[in-house]
Amino acid sequence: AVDFFSQAINLDPNNHVLYSNRSASHAGLHHYDQALKDAEKCISIKPDWGKGYGRKGAALHGKGDFEGALKAYKDGLAHEPGLAMLTNGISEVEAAMRTEQSSGVKGIGNLLRRPDLVDIIAKSPQLAPFLAQPDFPGIVQELQTDSNALMKHLNDQRVQLLLQELLRMQNPDMFRHAEEEEIKRRKAKEEAEEAERKRQLEEKKRKEAEESARKAAMTEDDFKGDPKGLSEWCKEKGNAFYKNKQFDEAVTWYSKAYDADNENIAVLTNRAAVRFEQKRYEECIEDCRKAIEEGRKCRADFKIISRAYERLGNAFVKLDKLQDASKAYSDALVENRTREVEKKLKDVQKQIDEQQKNAYINPELSHQEKEKGNALVKESKFVDAKAAYDEAIKRNPKDHTIYSNRALCYMKLMEWSAAKADCDKCLEIEPTFVRALERRGNCYIMLKEPTKAMADFRKGLEIDPNNQGCQMGLARVESSMFSGKRDEQTVANAMKDPEIQRILQDPVINNVLRNLQENPAAAQDALKDPVVAERIQKLAAAGILSFG
Repeated sequence: AVDFFSQAINLDPNNHVLYSNRSASHAGLHHYDQALKDAEKCISIKPDWGKGYGRKGAALHGKGDFEGALKAYKDGLAHEPGLAMLTNGISEVEAAMRTEQSSGVKGIGNLLRRPDLVDIIAKSPQLAPFLAQPDFPGIVQELQTDSNALMKHLNDQRVQLLLQELLRMQNPDMFRHAEEEEIKRRKAKEEAEEAERKRQLEEKKRKEAEESARKAAMTEDDFKGDPKGLSEWCKEKGNAFYKNKQFDEAVTWYSKAYDADNENIAVLTNRAAVRFEQKRYEECIEDCRKAIEEGRKCRADFKIISRAYERLGNAFVKLDKLQDASKAYSDALVENRTREVEKKLKDVQKQIDEQQKNAYINPELSHQEKEKGNALVKESKFVDAKAAYDEAIKRNPKDHTIYSNRALCYMKLMEWSAAKADCDKCLEIEPTFVRALERRGNCYIMLKEPTKAMADFRKGLEIDPNNQGCQMGLARVESSMFSGKRDEQTVANAMKDPEIQRILQDPVINNVLRNLQENPAAAQDALKDPVVAERIQKLAAAGILSFG
């Protein structure tokens, strides 16, 4: 019933009776929000009709808003005194209010018997996920129908949360106060945790400063007999210079670190990073390869080996040795997979593909393949012609005419979507190419999108008013407007079109459509407006209107 009333409303959007009927249907489905919306629309159209207020009262009653329901029914009686629908509604609401005033478990049971209980659960972010659990909908139904079921399920945490939500709705002030107190408690806890975090951070900084001062006071003599300690100390010196962009000094200290301990492979990758910043890419490559070779021997951490491969790849990219860079990045990912290196590998592979693609471009050979395709089209060998155009496009992807020619092959092979895609590409390169507009228009007709076809044909005629293909195509679309036939697929496609949706929502157009049925003379006056006439034509071309 809702679907049929909705269709009727689309045809006559100002009929208050239709909104009233659809409101009653929604209420029968317990969709009280939709029922209320339709009732209010009914009242806005005809505010002196008592039945509209009756629909509103019923919807509010269903939502549990007894005060609102009473007001709606009484407002209706002000317009139609004695209307049974309204007086009966008042009696039902007053009875429900008396029932709700009961206390204890019975009162809670009344809350659970609300007709909109499932809607309340569905709208609650905390409760809604429970509806997906197999047993919960059954528990809810049992709570609604059996007054003794509450004690049975009272230990269920989901039921406890449901009761909290219902009580919150019944007594919002009490729960608001509790929530405010909880917010204050959480805020105090967060402030205490933040103060402790700051204290720990300050303590960490203090210890780091002390350690830094201690190391700054040290010399190489402090590491006699401790080559690994000396290597780490020299590495940290190098790191400090690197951060300050003092690259020569960084290289010196990294070299000392490696001389002290040739198993400290990280020093080589650090020195490679400095060479990279100095644009000394060959030396960077040398350090990376040495780090990999020596790292294998001493079984260095796989992450260090991966870093060496990554920096090796970085240097190869700078030298435009993309194949070598691709292999280096791939090797890095074998050692340690990271998103950063994955992205670098994808970027390099993209550059390699682009280079290969560009290397293949040859306009002269492209022209030869295009001519070959043209000859095959004349012989109606469309599959072979398409293959020739494929090669021509690879040789010169910027020639818009080849895409248009290949679109013709697709059309002959009845591959309309592929043909349209080629026309799109052609017009992306050359928007004024009329032949592509004509072919795309014909594709749109076969794809049952006549409004788009009409737009392409008209655009083609703006560029070339004498183009016979566009003239014939436009005439074909316009003739379908008066055929009296309705193609359901065409209409369905049109209803997905944002432009058609906007036209249907335009109040001016809706008024014209209504006048076409009720006041043809007024409609004809409105159609003198070129904008209105164009939009009505689009609706007719889409099959939504028929003049046949």
